[in-house]
Amino acid sequence: MQVVVKSQFAGFGETRRAVFLGFEGRPAHRTSIARPAAEEIECAARIALTQEIIARALDVPVGELRATTRRRAQVALARQIAMYLAHVAFGLSLSTVGQHFGRDRTTAAHACRQMEDRRDDRDFDVMLDRLEGALRAFPIMDVMQ
Repeated sequence: MQVVVKSQFAGFGETRRAVFLGFEGRPAHRTSIARPAAEEIECAARIALTQEIIARALDVPVGELRATTRRRAQVALARQIAMYLAHVAFGLSLSTVGQHFGRDRTTAAHACRQMEDRRDDRDFDVMLDRLEGALRAFPIMDVMQ
């Protein structure tokens, strides 16, 4: 018994064939996955660095900082500090900061206002200055290579 295959799609169901071919009857073009730009990678690295340093300095798990749901007050304060320092130390936009923390720009703006208000406390101001200095001193480009 001889089996004759009439086309390259023999054995495919009509639905699979239509999906593969697209509506025009030609193979559908595959969309390429764009690689992130160097600026996006650098931004993500800076945010990750900020999260790691703040998490270690304030003894909060990094996963808690990155969580998209509400957490206890200590974690919320640490997240606000991290958002503020990412904005101030690296000059990232509030939209970018909020996006990387799973929040929107208004939440990042609120965090920055809260931290500015708390800078009147001398001890808190010194802590923020030291953390900001640590972030700025870290060679981010060496980590990315």
